[in-house]
Amino acid sequence: MYVTHPLIKEESIRLRRYQEAVVARAIEGNTMVVLPTGLGKTIIAAMIAAHRLYTHPDSKILFLAPTRPLAVQHKNTFDHILKIKKSVVLTGRDPIKKRADLFRENRMIFATPQTIENDIMRGMDLSNVSLIIFDECHRSVGNYSYVHIAEEYTKKARNPLITGLTASPSSDRETIKQVSQNLHIQQIEAKTEHDRDVKEYIKQIETKWIKVELPPNFQEIKKHIENLLRDELRELKKRGYLKSAQLTRINKKKLLGIQSEIRKEITQGIDSYQEASITAAAIKINHALELLETQGIHALDLYLQRMGKQKSKAIKKLYADVRMKHLIKRTHELRSQGIDHPKLGELTSLVKEYRDRKVLVFTQYRDTVDWIIEKLNENDILAHEFIGQAPRGMKKGMSQKKQIETIKKFRQGAYTALVATSVAEEGIDIPKVDLVVFYEPVPSEIRSIQRRGRTGRTAAGKVVVLMAKGTRDEGYYWAAVHKERKMRKLVREMGDTIAPEIDENQRMLSEFVFEKVSKKETRKKAKDAEVKIYLDVRERNTRILTELKEKTKIDLKQLPVGDYILSDRIAVERKTQEDFLSSIVDNRLFPQARELSENFDIPLLIIEGSQDLYTLRNIHPNALRAAIASLAIDLGIAVIYTRNEKDTAEYLYQIAKREQIDEGRGIRLRGSRKPLLLRERQRYVIESLPNVSSVLAKRLLDEFQTVEEIMKAPEDELRKVEGIGEKKAKEIRKVLKAGYGKK
Repeated sequence: MYVTHPLIKEESIRLRRYQEAVVARAIEGNTMVVLPTGLGKTIIAAMIAAHRLYTHPDSKILFLAPTRPLAVQHKNTFDHILKIKKSVVLTGRDPIKKRADLFRENRMIFATPQTIENDIMRGMDLSNVSLIIFDECHRSVGNYSYVHIAEEYTKKARNPLITGLTASPSSDRETIKQVSQNLHIQQIEAKTEHDRDVKEYIKQIETKWIKVELPPNFQEIKKHIENLLRDELRELKKRGYLKSAQLTRINKKKLLGIQSEIRKEITQGIDSYQEASITAAAIKINHALELLETQGIHALDLYLQRMGKQKSKAIKKLYADVRMKHLIKRTHELRSQGIDHPKLGELTSLVKEYRDRKVLVFTQYRDTVDWIIEKLNENDILAHEFIGQAPRGMKKGMSQKKQIETIKKFRQGAYTALVATSVAEEGIDIPKVDLVVFYEPVPSEIRSIQRRGRTGRTAAGKVVVLMAKGTRDEGYYWAAVHKERKMRKLVREMGDTIAPEIDENQRMLSEFVFEKVSKKETRKKAKDAEVKIYLDVRERNTRILTELKEKTKIDLKQLPVGDYILSDRIAVERKTQEDFLSSIVDNRLFPQARELSENFDIPLLIIEGSQDLYTLRNIHPNALRAAIASLAIDLGIAVIYTRNEKDTAEYLYQIAKREQIDEGRGIRLRGSRKPLLLRERQRYVIESLPNVSSVLAKRLLDEFQTVEEIMKAPEDELRKVEGIGEKKAKEIRKVLKAGYGKK
C-alpha cells in the first residue's frame, strides 16, 4: 500500500513495517538509524523530513553527506519522493554569496559538512532548520565537521531534530557512545538482516571465498624478504626490544611501538641511533612482505623502486645488503616477465563470467588499481578506475565531477567493471551491481560491511573474497569477521536505549543560577564581544575554532601570513608537535617564520601537544634546540607550548583580549611593520587595493609614477595597465570612492 501524505507524491513510497516503526520513533527525538545497506535509510529520512516540513511549514531541512556525489544522490531521491520544489545542493564549489542566497531561498538543502561548517562560521543561521540528517553518521568523532554542526544546531535551532544514518556504526562501545553524544542522540533504532520484520526484504547475497596458493617464484621472493626481516627482528630481540623474533608474532603496530620507545631513549641521552635505524628498516621490510602477499609482484616492484630513492641511513644500509640487491633484481625480472599474484588470474576469470553484467572490484592500493585495469582490458573487459580526489605521488586523483561522470557511464553500460579504492565503499549509489570482489580482505568491520553493501540492493548479488593461503590475507579476513559479530551484538544491546534526559530539578536549578548571574555575565559578554580574531581557513576543522567561537567574534579568512591574527601587531603560527618537526625536516619552518617576523611586530609560534617533543621523530635533540633558539634570537619569535587545542584556544583568546580590550589596540589583516624603502612602501600601499598583486602594483606605479596619481585615476585609465580589466578597475574605484562604513 502506498503512503499518503500532503507532501509526498502519490504512489512514490510503499512504506515497509520496519520503516514505519523507525519513522514513528525518529519523529519524537534525536535518533541514530542503523540499517543494513539497501533497506531504505534514505526513504526513512525523507518520511521524517516530510513530517517536519508539514508540522513546521516555514522551516527548512538540511541533509549532510560526506561527498558531493552523495549529496546529489540524496537530493535526487528526495525530489522523486517529496512535492517540495525548492531543493538545492550546496558545496564548496559554489561562491560564498551564492550559497547564502541559495540557503535562504530553498527549503531542502543537501550539502557537504565542510561547506556548512564554514558557512556557520560566516554567520549562517540554523534557527529555522527543523531537521538535520547526518548521513554516514559514524564519522561523527574527533574534529569531523558533523560534531561542530550538531553542537551549533542544538544551540541555535528553534525546533531542532537530528537523524543519523549508518549501516555500520562500530564494533567499539565507546565509539558508538561518542558518536551518540556528539550528535545528541537520544535513541538508537537498529535492525540487522536477522530481524524478523527485515528478513523478507533482504536480498540474498552469496559470499564465496577463493583461496590461492602463492606460486614457487612468490615463495622465493617471500623467503628473501622474510630472511631480511628476521635478521632485523633478531637484532631487536638481542638488544632487548622484542621477546620473540618469530614473524607470526610481529606486526606493524608492534614495530611502531618499538620505534617510539627508541626515540624516547635518544632524548634521554641514550645512544640508540643504531636501534632506530634497525627498526626503520624492519618497518619497511614488513610492508614489502605485506605487498607481496596481498597485492603481488607489480605493487612490490613499484614500492622497492620508490623506497630506493629515499635518503635515510636505514634505507642506504638496507640497499647496500647483497640480499636486498638480489631481491630488487629478482622482483623486477618477474615483473618484466608479466608474472603476478595468482589472485589476478582468478579475478580475471570471475569478471569474464559477468561480462554482460556489472562488477565492482575493491583494492587497497592505487598501484594495484592500475594493474588490475590493465589486465582486465587485455582480456576485452571494459574496466575503469574509481579513486579518491587526493593525488598519490605523480598520479592525480579523481575530481568529484569525474567521479559522478564515471558512475553515470558505469550505470549506462560504458564500463563492465569499476576498480575502486575505499572511496566507493561508502554510500555511493551504484545500482544493480551483480558481483563485488575483494581483491584483499580488510581488517575493518565497517569497511567490510560497506564493500558487501554495494551489491544485493535490488536483486540477489554475489561477493567474492580473494585470499592467499598462509598470509596476512587470512588474518585480516578473520579480524573483520570477529569485529562484525561484535558490532551486531553491540548494536542489538544498544538498540532502543535512551540517552539521559535533563532532570527537571536540574533544569530549574540551572535556570535559577542563570537568572542570578545574568546581569554580571551580560556585562562580561558585552565586553568579550568586542574581541575579534582573524583565523585562517585551514584552521577551521579544529576544536580551537569551536572554543573561540564561544568567547569572541571569529572572522574566517585566507590569511597571507600566519594562522591567527590577534591585533595590529600580533600574529600567530600554530603547529602541532608533529607538524613542527616535519617543517624542520622539509625546510618549511624558517621561510614561514621569516615571513611572520617581517610582517608583524610581535610574531608568536605555538607548538601544540603533550608528548615529549624529542621522542617523536628521529631528529637530534641539539638540532631541535638550535631551531628553537634561532627562532627566538634571529627572528624575534616567541615560542609558546600548549597541551592541546583547548589550551591553544585559551592562549589565543587571552592574548587577543589583552591586546584589544586592555591595551585598546585594533586588529587588521596586515601587520603594523612597514617596509623600510620608499619604493617598498609605495608598493605596499598599492598592493592593499582589491585584487592587486605585487606584479600589478609595480605595473601601476610604472604607469602612473606616484601613489597619488593611481588614487585619482579613473576606470578607463586603470584599464590601460596590463592585467587590470573592467571588473578589477571597478573594484579599485569602489574602494577608493566609497564612504567609510558602507557595505
